[in-house]
Amino acid sequence: MKLRTKAAAMLAAAGIATGALISVASGANAASAPCSGYTYRSKAAVNVPYGGGARVTVGYTYWYQKSYAHSPTRMCAVTRPTSTYAGKTNWLDVFLESDSGSDRDRGNYRYYAGPVTVARSGYVTLYAEVGIKGGKKYSTLVYI
Repeated sequence: MKLRTKAAAMLAAAGIATGALISVASGANAASAPCSGYTYRSKAAVNVPYGGGARVTVGYTYWYQKSYAHSPTRMCAVTRPTSTYAGKTNWLDVFLESDSGSDRDRGNYRYYAGPVTVARSGYVTLYAEVGIKGGKKYSTLVYI
């Protein structure tokens, strides 16, 4: 394992988000505990827009997949704030929806919202929201 990957995995295991896109190997550790047994697929940033096209990331939503031999594939997701906001109470929301149903977890949390799970049926919609001090909420929408 490369040193950078080891360092990112150690930081992720300690609950410290690195604030940047990281490799699948280290990304899998960033939020995998709530989706234990699932395989990391990807993540999307929840950004605050600023003037001139600049953005600041306030959180990430991670999604995972579990395949079975004789049953539908399952999806799992969590939303986490960045390390700047982790440990402080923030509004966090994660919502998964497919043709087979939906699951949502939202509220004031310190570290993550979720896990939420659905059976994968066609396209899956993932919605994530992070609310930071001052009450403003920022969101992202992903079609998986």
